[in-house]
Amino acid sequence: MQYQSQSVAKLYFTAAIGLFVVQVLFGLVMGLQYVMGDFLFPEIPFNVARMVHTNSLIVWLLMGFMGAAYYLVPEESQRELYSPKLAVLMFWVFLVAAALTVVGYLSVPYATLAQITGNDLLPTMGREFLEQPTITKIGIVVVALAFLYNIGMTVLTGRKTVVTIVLLTGLVGLAVFFLFSFYNPDNLVKDKYYWWWVVHLWVEGVWELILASYTHQL
Repeated sequence: MQYQSQSVAKLYFTAAIGLFVVQVLFGLVMGLQYVMGDFLFPEIPFNVARMVHTNSLIVWLLMGFMGAAYYLVPEESQRELYSPKLAVLMFWVFLVAAALTVVGYLSVPYATLAQITGNDLLPTMGREFLEQPTITKIGIVVVALAFLYNIGMTVLTGRKTVVTIVLLTGLVGLAVFFLFSFYNPDNLVKDKYYWWWVVHLWVEGVWELILASYTHQL
């Protein structure tokens, strides 16, 4: 490592590996439930295992490319990370929020969870891949904005390259397009339209910009 603050990336990479293992384990649980319908039922219903499986995929990818950014950007900008303490703080916020969400899925029946959180603050919304309660979504936005601020200040106060400009463009989209997950209209057509902005444009459009910057640097 050329810069000391790059060590922050280790936290994110470690968490990404752990969450990847979680994803694989819950994938195996679902596979066994296809073969043995009562496997780990009712402790882990299939719909809950699927939620944990798909959401852990999203979170470990986010953790992974956040760690990659914290490792890559100091070298590209030729300066230390703007705020290593903020990066560490947001790591724990993200990890704890993800862990509590999974514990909520596993400890409370999903139907009951939908009832007790059926209010303006904590609705589950029941949308595929966006099952997180609103408070978890708020945590994701806070982490994304803090990540954008930390990387942005590092880039703006250091050397600017094509890699960092493409990365910043992607990170702005990361923070903006996830906001569509908060809108849950009653109309099914509108619901699927705004759901598409998150599930497809956010993941399959914005993330490619971020990952392309890493590939270009390598």
